[in-house]
Amino acid sequence: MEPARLALRRVAEPLARSARCNGLRAFTTAAPSRAAAAAAVAQPQEPLQPSFPIPSPTPVRHEAPAPTSRNVLREAVSATQPRNNWTREEIATIYDHPLMDLVHQAGLVHRRFHNPAEVQLCTLMNIKTGGCTEDCSYCAQATRYQKGTGLQAKKVETVESVLAAARAAKANGSTRFCMGAAWRDMRGRKNSLRNIAEMIRGVRELGMEACVTLGMIDGAQARELREAGLTAYNHNVDTSREFYPSVISTRTYDERLQTLAHVRDAGINVCSGGILGLGETATDRVGLLHTVSTLPSHPESFPVNALVPIKGTPLGDREPIDFTSMLRTVATARVIMPATIIRIAAGRKTMSEEKQALCFLAGANAIFTGEKMLTTECNGWDEDKEMFERWGLEPMKSFEKSPPPTTSEL
Repeated sequence: MEPARLALRRVAEPLARSARCNGLRAFTTAAPSRAAAAAAVAQPQEPLQPSFPIPSPTPVRHEAPAPTSRNVLREAVSATQPRNNWTREEIATIYDHPLMDLVHQAGLVHRRFHNPAEVQLCTLMNIKTGGCTEDCSYCAQATRYQKGTGLQAKKVETVESVLAAARAAKANGSTRFCMGAAWRDMRGRKNSLRNIAEMIRGVRELGMEACVTLGMIDGAQARELREAGLTAYNHNVDTSREFYPSVISTRTYDERLQTLAHVRDAGINVCSGGILGLGETATDRVGLLHTVSTLPSHPESFPVNALVPIKGTPLGDREPIDFTSMLRTVATARVIMPATIIRIAAGRKTMSEEKQALCFLAGANAIFTGEKMLTTECNGWDEDKEMFERWGLEPMKSFEKSPPPTTSEL
């Protein structure tokens, strides 16, 4: 019998030949010679190339993630100062954010810019009732709706009667006294303007902030009011630019903005807000917020009114606005206008204490209180004092807001 090694060689040689024919290195049990090993070290071998093509690596595209509700809100909440370059898309994203988290985030902003326990108490007096030539669909003071509303026009109140009301408001804890007159504008009303200037000086002598709303005014009239000591001028834009013509036809949106410019240029604080429940959509509420938050400087105060339907006016039969829309508007306003005072205005009489508390939690920090609010009912001073005690709130002092609490106090 031949040796086993010789038999194994005879079997392996055909396999080796077949492998070499296919371009593969043959496996052999014999050790390579020293010369062959040295040659292999001296001459580097070319890497084997496959017989099939290999595609080159596909580059990875690093795209920025599309902005989400949470991203937009997170960036807004982390801001350390107000900005007035908001886009409608950003505001809409914040407005549509899940409500409970929106309220929570707005509350965080509120605590960073304000003392959350302080609420400004304002009293509004109608110093000239009815007889207005405007056609605001929500207002009982328009002459054209007088037959349906039954509201009788009255002359301008005397200076002394106004100051007596201001003293009563101060005695009940109000720190801002607001005076409203149902006029389209102040043209040809020099005597009335002088009387109003005297009212303003009298309110300021009481140590109270003074605010008026007199319709459209020009630059000279604004400066005269500023010289009298006026703290703030209210002139609401009411709603979005797009929906505005559905509510008012006798005054343009730009005329309202022009009045705000005169007020701002005179160095008077701007108070400008809107009315919810006019028949507008959420898009219009976003438009309202966009208008005020992109003014050259944010309003010092932003009143949020819920329509109080008055029989005899074109909007007298409208259903009340749902509370969630009110709450969303307050919370969004707080996020995009962090330093502004947000005032719950008309319509608060129909809100429960719990609903009001949610608004305070979302950033509202001012209310109207007293006997009446122009031609509609208002929550009384005693009622609000009891509410403040139950919820741990305190009146904001005139001309000053307490600094926000420190981290250790939160």
